[in-house]
Amino acid sequence: MFFPSHLQAPLGFNVSGRAVKMASECGSEISNCPSGDEVLEHDTRQLIENVLGDYTGLSPLRWKQSKTLTTMKRVVEGVIAKHRYAYNGMIAKLDLDDRSDDMSVIKSVAKTLFSDGITNWGRIASLVAFGAVVSQHLKERGRGHCIELVGQEIATYLLSDQRDWLVKNNAWNGFVEFFHVQDPESSVRNTLIAFAGVAGIGATLAMLIR
Repeated sequence: MFFPSHLQAPLGFNVSGRAVKMASECGSEISNCPSGDEVLEHDTRQLIENVLGDYTGLSPLRWKQSKTLTTMKRVVEGVIAKHRYAYNGMIAKLDLDDRSDDMSVIKSVAKTLFSDGITNWGRIASLVAFGAVVSQHLKERGRGHCIELVGQEIATYLLSDQRDWLVKNNAWNGFVEFFHVQDPESSVRNTLIAFAGVAGIGATLAMLIR
C-alpha cells in the first residue's frame, strides 16, 4: 500500500482516524500546532505524498482538502495535461524499468533542474508534476510500493536544498498566493527546458516554445 497501516496513519488523519489540518492552517489554534521548521517539514511531506497518492489513485483523499493541496493538484494536473509527451519522454530516457527500487534518481533530476541557481514556484510545481508522472508509471508497472519513495525524495530535496527559499517566500502559503494570480505557463516552459538537459529530449520539447 502507499500508506502501510502498520507503519503510520493515513496522511490527513491522526492515529484515531480523526481528520487533522495542515500545520500551516492552524491559525489561532497555534498552541496546538508545531512551529517553525516542524510546520514546514510536516506540510511539505504531507502535501507531496497526498498529491502523488491522489494522482495515482492509490490513496484517495477522504478528508477536507487544504487550499495548498487543491492548488497543487490543479497546477500539477494542468502542467501534465499540456506537456504529457514531454514528461513521458523524460521517463523513457531515465530507463526507470531497468532501475531498482532506489528512487534517488528523482533527487538527481531535482538537483539538475535547479542547478542554475534559479528557484521559482513554477519549477517546484513542475518537479511535483514530474513525480506524479513517474508515480503513475511505477503504478502501471506493478511497482506502486515505490511511490512513497518518490514522494520522500522530492520532499527531502525541497526541505534541504530549497528550505531557505521556501521560508523566504512564505512557504506553501506563498505557493497558493502565486498561483492564484499567476499563469505558470512561461515558468513551466523554462523548467521543461531544464529537464530536457537531464533527459536529453530537447527535440521533443522544441514544440513547447512559442
